[in-house]
Amino acid sequence: MRPAIIRPDLKLEKEVRNVPARDLIYIRLTGDYKLNDYAGTWGRLYQFVMEQELPMGECSPLCIYHDDPKVTPTDKLRTDVCMVLPCNATPKGEIGYKQLPAGRYAIFLYKGTYENLQAVYDTIYGKYLPEMECTLRDEASAERYLNNPRDTAPEDLLTEIYIPVE
Repeated sequence: MRPAIIRPDLKLEKEVRNVPARDLIYIRLTGDYKLNDYAGTWGRLYQFVMEQELPMGECSPLCIYHDDPKVTPTDKLRTDVCMVLPCNATPKGEIGYKQLPAGRYAIFLYKGTYENLQAVYDTIYGKYLPEMECTLRDEASAERYLNNPRDTAPEDLLTEIYIPVE
């Protein structure tokens, strides 16, 4: 198990907020979080929306990470690459449908390269959540990507991190 990298100097915008349930279509990926084809998977979700003539939802991709890479073998890591829709949808082929549960979330805004996200999570769990006196719910965390890595400098990437809390 890899040790945590807590960065006391890391400044994140943070808030605890009630978030409504959201309808999602998704594709499940398995394997190393750093090696998954997120852009290609997002493109397949977008193509599904166009083919099914579904109303377009939020354009910001959302990923749900089910496993902690410190304790789960790399080949068993599960990620759901999601698109939020304004309605429910019928699953088809590799495309699944589910709801992101409503509830309270500690939400953190991180600006910077995706390469540092593990240290960001270590700092959230090791510093921020204890300081905020938050109790975790037994649900997966999620990330929402607010800008496009194809036309944004890595140091300017914006990621919203959602941690389910009581």
